[in-house]
Amino acid sequence: MSLADELAQVECAEDLFARFGVDFDPRVMVVHRLRVLKRFGVEVRRMETQGPPISEAERERLYRQALIEAQAQFANPTRSAEPLLPGFDPSLVQIRRHYSGA
Repeated sequence: MSLADELAQVECAEDLFARFGVDFDPRVMVVHRLRVLKRFGVEVRRMETQGPPISEAERERLYRQALIEAQAQFANPTRSAEPLLPGFDPSLVQIRRHYSGA
């Protein structure tokens, strides 16, 4: 079974970490689960579309490292000045407070 086939069967973030043999911090996952997975997905897509073709063994190593780095970025957000999600423009986000008038 290829790595792509195995990943297609993963049902949750914890299974993804288990698949790659990576320990995860439950505190990080409670707060940043979707961001970690998004970051991992962005890196995987970048590897698959922008780099040279890679072997399954190298893919396994690179995916594992991408997952480790994605979690680390959110475990310690001051670690890097780079944007958490490439292409994200915070000036496009508007947060409004709902006022009920009560």
